[in-house]
Amino acid sequence: MLLHILSSEMHREALEVPFELPKSFLESHQVVAVLTGGTEAKFIQLVEEGLIDLKRPVYLMVSGHSNSLAASLEILSYIRQHKGIGKVMMNAADTELESGQHSVVSIQPSAALLKSEKKQRLGVIGMPSDWLIASQVDYKDVLHAMNIELVDIPIEEVTCLGEVDPGMKGAEAIYARLKELVAQYDLQGVTLRCFDLLTTVKNTGCIALSKLNDEGIPAACEGDIPTLLTMMVCKKKTGELCFQVNPARIQANGEMLFAHCTLPLGMTNQHEYTTHFESGIGVAIHGELPTGDYTLVKLSGDMKRLLAVDVELERCQFEPNLCRTQVWIKATPEVARYFLTNPIANHHVLIRGHHAKQFKI
Repeated sequence: MLLHILSSEMHREALEVPFELPKSFLESHQVVAVLTGGTEAKFIQLVEEGLIDLKRPVYLMVSGHSNSLAASLEILSYIRQHKGIGKVMMNAADTELESGQHSVVSIQPSAALLKSEKKQRLGVIGMPSDWLIASQVDYKDVLHAMNIELVDIPIEEVTCLGEVDPGMKGAEAIYARLKELVAQYDLQGVTLRCFDLLTTVKNTGCIALSKLNDEGIPAACEGDIPTLLTMMVCKKKTGELCFQVNPARIQANGEMLFAHCTLPLGMTNQHEYTTHFESGIGVAIHGELPTGDYTLVKLSGDMKRLLAVDVELERCQFEPNLCRTQVWIKATPEVARYFLTNPIANHHVLIRGHHAKQFKI
């Protein structure tokens, strides 16, 4: 039986395989039940141990909570980057494999869209999180294609704060430290390996990244460089604030739930402070966004693919088993297929207004 189960200690709740598959299917297919986020590196371990063969199709079972889908999209992108074929399974009937290789919802971005006239410097504080297995970049390629210099900054430049107040006072101290680093290194944007703060500083980077984004300094979570580059492109093309999101649920008709624990407060019409989802500590943001027109954007790490689609934000919600700001958007079935068969990694960026045409000129 070729069923492998991946789960993370970050999620303390009892977890079960989300649905049952016929024994005959399990005996003849490679199936991985991705139960939680933070499990992407465990998938690579399965490949290295010969338990998963990327020359054969891989089916990824997901649930609608605990960042199961987000991890699966990162894994599926890794599979695609290594010339494999895979599919995210939302239910037991979802067994038909599609190639997804020629999805028209993602395009080759133009050089004019990518390249900044003036050289910019972006800080990578602490390096990318270990689970971003499909979100790597070549620093020299980024400098050549986008005129952006990526500057590595040790995470110790932030964890030197030591253990801070667990509430807003500590969150503000992290923000103040990031502001110092922005000035010290002459940065126009940052991405932070924020999960390292949970065990060292004992608070989160959610407030700090929110405030930086509101101030016009693009700031991404988890050391995610492609998402930060996406934010830079969005800022250049539209000037809109960016909400970095995890896909959490996808329906075949194009309705999708996205969530994350931080966003610019300038995008919300109301908000409240709560705890960080995975850890239950520190300060995170539950924001309510206005309904209406938005654009979903993502640039690939090799800068060869760009997603830019107009969507509608239909409603907000709050469930305790997801990242704290949660929004339902309506796209097309084609966009849903993009996510389930050939996504550009996990994190995407949501901005106000319909701007897709501007990215495709």
